[in-house]
Amino acid sequence: MTSNETATPTLAVERGAGVAVWRQIEQILSAEITAKSFGEEGRLPSEAELARRFDVNRHTVRRAMLRLAATGLVSVEQGRGTFVQPGAIDYQIGRRTRFTENLRRHNQSSAGVVLSSAKIKADPVAAKALGIRAGTLVYEVETRHDSEDVPLTYARSWYPAMRFADFPAVLAGKPGVSEALAEFGVTDYTRKWSRIGCVLPSSEVARRLQINRQQPVMWVESVDVDEAGVPIKYGITHFAADRVQLLVEDGV
Repeated sequence: MTSNETATPTLAVERGAGVAVWRQIEQILSAEITAKSFGEEGRLPSEAELARRFDVNRHTVRRAMLRLAATGLVSVEQGRGTFVQPGAIDYQIGRRTRFTENLRRHNQSSAGVVLSSAKIKADPVAAKALGIRAGTLVYEVETRHDSEDVPLTYARSWYPAMRFADFPAVLAGKPGVSEALAEFGVTDYTRKWSRIGCVLPSSEVARRLQINRQQPVMWVESVDVDEAGVPIKYGITHFAADRVQLLVEDGV
């Protein structure tokens, strides 16, 4: 018996009560999360421990846990376990959307890492967004941004290669995209448009954000332009929906 079971001995499933057992387990754990029964770390017992506690198989427990994850109450971190979500941060989408500034508003650390980069031919979608011909060379850059060592965003971005020669190498030597763009004379840039949606993640997105594939992610497709209104970046960013909520500024 875990310490959590000892703290809440009256919370048990009732078979034949007209409510599915997995649903009852979800409701019990939800109530315990609200009551802050899982300590400062907020780590829930393992599936095996919960299966013993409720006298059910692990598949039943897993269904309850996936539902808790889908509603944003917990997050599943690969290799670490399942944790109570502390609450999603507001991520502002505006004319000047910057990851570091967004996190600074919440007094949280931020760290970005370039996962891959390549010079490729622009597909029709990226080409249209950037105002160039399909097949024109662009740099595709794959990045992830973390806060407090927890992945928040996973993005793929495309930059015109003719304008930003050796962009990945320049980016590697700078603390962020803004500083890298400044090397090419782009001292300021703004968001032209954003398109927002929500989906279940692909296996790649789930792996990069360290979530399971049953946890929804929000995505933002966007184009940034320089001071003359010329497109400089087309990107698609995925956000862990239980860690981030998008706040759209007026006029965007």
